Amino acid sequence: MLFMGLGKTLYNSSVSLIEERPGGDLDVEIALSERLLRKKASGAWPERALRVLEPRWKSQELLLAENRDVISPIDRETTMNEALPFFEYLHREKLDRFTRHYNSELEFVTHHLCHASAATAMSPFDKAVIVVLDGAGSAYENFSSGSAEIDGTLAHERLGGAKASDGAHEECTVYLMDRGRLRPVAKRWRKFEPSAEVPKKWFSESLGIFYESAAEYVFDSNRAAGKLMGLAPFGRAREVGSRIEFLESLDWSLAFKGKGKRDWDESGRFQLYADLAASVQSDFERELWSLLEFVRESFPDYRNCILTGGCALNCTFNAKLSKRGLFDAVYVPPFPGDESIGFGAASYRFLTTRDMFKPMPVQRQHGFFGPRSSVPEEDQIAKLFEGCEIQRPESITEEVAERLFRGEIVGWFQGRSESGPRSLGHRSILADPSRAGLKDELNSKIKFREDFRPYGCSCVHERAADYFDVDKGFDNPYMSFAVETRADWREKLSQVTHVDGTSRMQTVRKSQNPMFHELISKFGAKSGFACVLNTSLNVMGEPIVETPADARAFLEKTPVHGLAIGPFFITRAK
Repeated sequence: MLFMGLGKTLYNSSVSLIEERPGGDLDVEIALSERLLRKKASGAWPERALRVLEPRWKSQELLLAENRDVISPIDRETTMNEALPFFEYLHREKLDRFTRHYNSELEFVTHHLCHASAATAMSPFDKAVIVVLDGAGSAYENFSSGSAEIDGTLAHERLGGAKASDGAHEECTVYLMDRGRLRPVAKRWRKFEPSAEVPKKWFSESLGIFYESAAEYVFDSNRAAGKLMGLAPFGRAREVGSRIEFLESLDWSLAFKGKGKRDWDESGRFQLYADLAASVQSDFERELWSLLEFVRESFPDYRNCILTGGCALNCTFNAKLSKRGLFDAVYVPPFPGDESIGFGAASYRFLTTRDMFKPMPVQRQHGFFGPRSSVPEEDQIAKLFEGCEIQRPESITEEVAERLFRGEIVGWFQGRSESGPRSLGHRSILADPSRAGLKDELNSKIKFREDFRPYGCSCVHERAADYFDVDKGFDNPYMSFAVETRADWREKLSQVTHVDGTSRMQTVRKSQNPMFHELISKFGAKSGFACVLNTSLNVMGEPIVETPADARAFLEKTPVHGLAIGPFFITRAK
């Protein structure tokens, strides 16, 4: 039997399949609309993702679940049907069972429960408190009457928020997870309000929406929260108080309305934007720290913490939380944002149907659940890269390690794609992090990112404590924690160390990604440090490369020195 989850979300829609294997292991496959449609954060109805996975589900019995944030999937589909015959289209395309219009057995799972279920499926702990925090989850009216998500949660003055009523959306939910069983114990609701001061704007006291609104002011995109986090160390924070009043106090005529990197860099408003970013980050850290202290005090038997939801991508805060020791251990899944909603819906059906939860040790974890169909057969490469120079070296890891040591910038395409927002060693651009001027070259010629933005890196797990201020054995396989670079390595690792002295690094265990570990180790043998710059295989504004055809397009439009794909090294024809 296949368990299928449909993430029909406003952003990052997806389809996920979970299948039991003999022995109890799970086979997971996730298709993300943005990668397939080549539109970043696409929230399209996930037909394309269904089609890519169709060979697996077409003749199978399915247990189905779905979710959409803010409003229910059927409400959105009904609206679509008012504009065009959408339900008729689904019927004609034999996709009837993927909408509740035709299939009443398609189960709706609330947004935060999807996040928590995805986190549970990946949990390295038997027992943990799961804190879900994002901009806006499911609406109050989408919860069933008498739901434990509402009636079974604790009220506490330190949690705050709006009254649980029509028009409110979940912003934060706390679950106690014990051997795969989830119990909601606290929830905070928020409402959107039309601004009395800024025309055509709706604001909220929600931490996630506050971050998104500030990102819209600074970058003209509410999807740029990660960039705002990177800008914050350059600014001076001021007290926020009411988040709605703070946003309304801004001069919105100074909000960025340019067209890209050059316009932003030349706007003349760097310090204004940096101060805003610092204020938002400071408020985020203060509020979330207070909330987690409440959680720790309220549930002292739960000594491990899992953070998920879009706000869990704030690797600056995550590192501070881990360092302070409020919990014995802090874990963040590889895809805490809405990329995980399809997987979470499928996980919910699996966890509530099969009583076979077992924790997944970190050393066995990875984030590579992309469609198998995106991995090319070797005989496809020659045809797909016709006109390019194709080499098959004796060792692709040795070839790339040597090229990195010589100062080249290399694309790296191996296996199934990452299912989250960060490249972790299957769809990456790699370079020597000690090479002077590398960051500027990447920003100006390949990634086209704003000049202030930092780059991440990957190092072998066993050497992480040599370069970074972490304990021996520290795990950071998904770049979830921005940790301090040790003082004696900051010059050597200057291209992957931010202005605040931290690095969004990744630890790579041999058991997690043997080929990538081998590559970094070979580079370390040549350079004296087993650490490489690692950034996503894409250009600004585009999703991470998914297929070999996407990789060919990337190679043609950027001046990387070459592309390692499978056992081949490919360069443009001279």
